[in-house]
Amino acid sequence: MQLLRRFAIAFLALAAFALPARATTYSTDFTDLWFNPAESGWGVNVIQQYNTMFATLFVYGANNAAQWFVAPDVEPSPAGSQTAFTGQLFLTTGPFFGATAFDPNGVGKLVVGTITFTFDSATTGTLTYTVNGATVTKHIQRQTWRNNVLTGNYLGGLTATGSNCTGGVANGNVLIFQTLTVALTGANTSLDVKFNAFPSGQAAECTFTGPYTQSGKLGSITGTWNCTVTGNTGSFTLSSIEANTNGFTGKFHGTDQFCTYDGQFGGVRDVPIS
Repeated sequence: MQLLRRFAIAFLALAAFALPARATTYSTDFTDLWFNPAESGWGVNVIQQYNTMFATLFVYGANNAAQWFVAPDVEPSPAGSQTAFTGQLFLTTGPFFGATAFDPNGVGKLVVGTITFTFDSATTGTLTYTVNGATVTKHIQRQTWRNNVLTGNYLGGLTATGSNCTGGVANGNVLIFQTLTVALTGANTSLDVKFNAFPSGQAAECTFTGPYTQSGKLGSITGTWNCTVTGNTGSFTLSSIEANTNGFTGKFHGTDQFCTYDGQFGGVRDVPIS
């Protein structure tokens, strides 16, 4: 553990470079298509930029015909909240989609009520909206079509704070950082962090292994981890994994025989070796 801490001091300045930022710096990125799996056929699209959401709700009117509503300015409510957002809901009208030219002056909008999102986790929440006095409340979750594939080589690893430490180990920051390889073997995803920063010159490797699951745009891995040389072993959960062509990042929670760790795990995708 002390070797890990010495390694952390040597590379702490590189941590911010190694881990890609999430899509919004305000909160969990709730951008996704949300629905109720017991009621397939309607849903709500959410696009979040910093603390503001744009939502489009596709449902059905009293005549059973398709009905769209939009909420272009959904803000934290109360102010500063990272899990509750509210805004006005509009019914819009506009030019025929098949017209030769689209005339923006022909677009109209009418306030019909409000829309509120209350998220109880990164992947689930409650949608409440009103249309002309009628109130609807639905439990929603992210909709999933395909899993992201994290397989590849990265520059990154784990940055975390250790707490509740025992066995003579002090609370504090830990960094496991250098080359990171992600591989898929059967149902399990293996994340191997290799580094060579020990004073003795010994190479070390920490392996995090567990099944990968997807919920909308976010992934998660729950499993076990162990490190050579230092002998750290324990369990972990990597949640809210966001991935793109540049890399991936997620929230880390784990324990070993020494401490409880909370922080971030991720990496910048490495360039191909020619």
